[in-house]
Amino acid sequence: MKYIYKILVVSFFSILISSCATSLSIQSDSDSQYDLSSYKTYSIISPTLDGQDEMIDINPILAQRISRSIDSVLTQKGLKHSDKADMTVKFFIGSKREIERSTDLGGYGYYGYRYLDSRDQRYIRSDKDEISIRFHDKKTNDVIWYAFTRLKRANNQNDQASVDSLIQEVLSNFN
Repeated sequence: MKYIYKILVVSFFSILISSCATSLSIQSDSDSQYDLSSYKTYSIISPTLDGQDEMIDINPILAQRISRSIDSVLTQKGLKHSDKADMTVKFFIGSKREIERSTDLGGYGYYGYRYLDSRDQRYIRSDKDEISIRFHDKKTNDVIWYAFTRLKRANNQNDQASVDSLIQEVLSNFN
């Protein structure tokens, strides 16, 4: 009986912890006028970060990692990289800085003849990255498939395996 109770408790906490994990919110869309299965080759165009002051905090090595990951995922899906490709893949990286205000209610009190307010306000900087991947028809330059996601900036963006995992999840709805 104790063994079954321990299994139930461990299972409950495992489910509770896994339900608290945040999943990546990915928005994707495709143009129904184009048959995605008809495309067999692709080329990748990386974003240019030169001369754009607002892109100064974007890591150019991260763009290289994303390009390698897109190439790897599309190869796994049976597509081939070519200079004379059927479609062009463009991706864009953005960075958004948000300041969040947090208030510690603390205590209130009466100090002599004045009212004492001991609330503490903190400002927390939150950097969020945005990635947009667009597949263009080579002949018309129309966008045939699109994906967008926002994620909190993590230290593991310096790791090719974590970027591969992210791009794999973003491109999972393609084709």
